[in-house]
Formats: sequence, C-alpha cells, structure tokens
Amino acid sequence: MGRFGMMEKGKTKACGKLALDRRGGLSVFLVVAFACFITVAAVLFAGAKASAGRSMADASLQLAGRSVLSEYDKRLLSDYGLLAFRGDEGWIEDAIAYYTEASIAPKDPLYMLFRSGAARTFSQDARCEDMDVNLKEYSLLDVDNFEDQVRTAALSRAIGSLISGGSGIGGSAEGATSLEDGYGRALRNRDVIASLPSNGFAGPLFPSFGDPSDIPKIDDFMKEGTTAFAVSEYALSVFGNHVDGVKEDRFFGNEIEYLIAGKLDDSANYSNVKHRLRAIRFVMNNAALISDSAKMSKVEEIALVAAAVTGEELYEAIRMGLIEAWVAAETGNDLMLLENGDKVALVKTSSQWATQDIWEIWEGWTSSSIAYPADRGGQGYRDYLRLMLFVMDRETKLLRMMDLMQINLKGTYYGDFLMREHYIGFRFACGVDGEHYAYTEKY
Repeated sequence: MGRFGMMEKGKTKACGKLALDRRGGLSVFLVVAFACFITVAAVLFAGAKASAGRSMADASLQLAGRSVLSEYDKRLLSDYGLLAFRGDEGWIEDAIAYYTEASIAPKDPLYMLFRSGAARTFSQDARCEDMDVNLKEYSLLDVDNFEDQVRTAALSRAIGSLISGGSGIGGSAEGATSLEDGYGRALRNRDVIASLPSNGFAGPLFPSFGDPSDIPKIDDFMKEGTTAFAVSEYALSVFGNHVDGVKEDRFFGNEIEYLIAGKLDDSANYSNVKHRLRAIRFVMNNAALISDSAKMSKVEEIALVAAAVTGEELYEAIRMGLIEAWVAAETGNDLMLLENGDKVALVKTSSQWATQDIWEIWEGWTSSSIAYPADRGGQGYRDYLRLMLFVMDRETKLLRMMDLMQINLKGTYYGDFLMREHYIGFRFACGVDGEHYAYTEKY
C-alpha cells in the first residue's frame, strides 16, 4: 500500500469517526429535547389540572350552597309563599361538606403524598377545609328580611292571579269558612306566648315622628308607602277576618283583627277593631252631617222648638246634642252594615246617609234592623281593615304577622316551629388545596 493509500485509509477513518460523533450529538440533543418536552408537558398538565381543580371546586361549592337553599320549608312556602330554610351553622357546614365532597373528595391514593410536598399541588381530588358559615343578617325574624319575603310573595300572588284571571291579592277570602259570633278562642299557653316574635316588643301602633327630620322625604315616602300597601294586601290575602271568615287550619278566626289589635283573645281583637271602626265612622259622619245643609236645617229647627220650651240659653247645647245623637245612630247603623258585608262610604254624600229622618235615630239605637241608604256604594269591612293596616307602624305589623304564622304552624305542622330558626340565606367560605373560596347564597 503506497502513501496515497495510507492517506485514503486515514481519511476514511476520520470521516467515520466524524459521522459517529454527529450521531452521538444528535442522540444527546434528542434526549435533551425530549426531556424538555416532557417537562413542558408536565407543567402544562399540572397547570391544566390546577385550573380544572379550581373550576371544579368553585362549581361544586356554588352547587352545594344552592343545594342548601333547596331545602326550604315546604309549609312556609305553600301556606304563606315565603322561602326560608330551618338550620344553623353546624347543619350548613355538614350539608356543604356532604355535597362538595361527593364531587371533589380525594380518590387518588397518591393525592395525599403530592399534597404533603413543599410545592402547592392543585387537584380535582380535594377536600373542603376550614369551613366558616355565617347566618347573621339572614334571619327570617329580622323585619327587613321578612318584609322582603312578604313583598316578593305579594308580587308572585298578584302575577299568579293575573295569569289565572283571579281577583288578585286582596280579593275574596279563598278557602274561608264563616265566622260564628263568639268564636272566642284565646291563646293561654305561656311557652307559646313567650316564643312569639312580637313578645316583649313595645313599639308604637302607628308611625311616630320625633321631629321634622324624622319625616320621610317624598321619594322615601312613596317607596315606603308602596311597600306598606303590598304588605297590607298580602296580609288580607293570606289571613282571615271577622266578615270574610276563617281560613282553614288557623288558631284565630279574627286574624287581621289580631294584626291591628294584638290581643291574645279572638273576641277581644274584634271588639278592639270594632271600637276603632266606630271612632272612624263617628268622625266621618259628624263631618258629613255638619256639611249637609238640609240635615242641619232640620237639626236647627228642632233645636229652636226645644229651646223655646226649655230656654234660649240651651239652644246651642240642644243643637249639639241632636247632632251627636244623629251621628251616633248613623254610626251604629254603619257598623251593622259592615258586619253584614255591605258597604259604607268613607266620605258620605247625602244619598249615602242611611238615617235620613232625624226622628229615626231612636229606632237606630234600639232596633237591630239595618237602614239602607239610597246609594249603597262605598267601602266594605275589608277596605276599612286595609286602611287600618296601611297606617300601622311597620315593625308592629310585621312582627304580628310572624306571630300568626308561628301560631298556626305550631298547631298544624310541628310543635317546635319557630320563626327565629328559619333563614333566607347565608354566607360561607372554605379552603380547597390552599385556595380560598367565599360565597353569599340568598333566596
């Protein structure tokens, strides 16, 4: 082999070595690249898993909160249209844990190992920890919360009546039976009385204003007036009264009368409202008689004749006595009309005055027969109740509405029913895999 051959052979060996070096370098590159790819894939997988874990935890916790709200009291809803659940913080914590851990409870046997590492690891297999539930501000016993529920129920009833073609809230007392005279039921159970929402409340019957700054502005007055009207209409639709009759499965027959009077005796409630009606009608009848020139001419004519016999100095006393007597007779007749289900105009015209002849007043005092005016239009007993409810102090009215609901449900549902154990929502927070979640759930 010559020198040229030796050179060719060396060149061949060098080329082969270079090719081997290149293949080795490519292998190393592929190994490094594959390792980087695996690392990136692992990071992406971990990120996706963490994101999926957070999404699942968030969805599961929201669903758990709404599931707690779904356990509302069915009788409160069916009887009164109110949405509230019975429970406490401990019960809610257990319920949320039960609902959430059905979705995110650990199933991966390596989960606890990963979770115990220094780096925070997110997983779909997680637990709800450090649960904190807050029921403050959501008690149904709170008059603001209760009023919101009543307003919503009143709107639902009104819409339902419009859809079904009914008379709407404040219509006839559906499901009521006649109330016999002397219904007379009284609440005497001391434990039941002590647990009433209004027990110990000594607020005013009517709204009171300490100074001009307490008087609501026109916008606030309109808003409050609209709410007061809705609450009054709701009360008239779900509670019975003396003329419309007794609602089924109720302790008191005179329920609206209880809202107004607040007595624990059914008969006393009606007597109290009747006195109020008498006072209203006496004032209105007095104004109507004085403004009626024809009737006042009759009064003055009789007073002049009587004064001629007894003395002119007694003319004014006789005149005032005749006015009061005629007004009292008309007022007594008005009450009989209202009790009979007839109407009595709040502000009367001459044709709506029943005792047209002053000589009929003695008969009006002594007879049980009813005198009917020529014009029988006006307001019925329910309308007068509506007026009295509307002007009542807000808190007094709402607390007494709670009283009636609690009394009735204690008697027909379960004996331990208490409004204060029911809530319209709650707040809760917990941690899942180191992430903090907080929610507010409310009807």
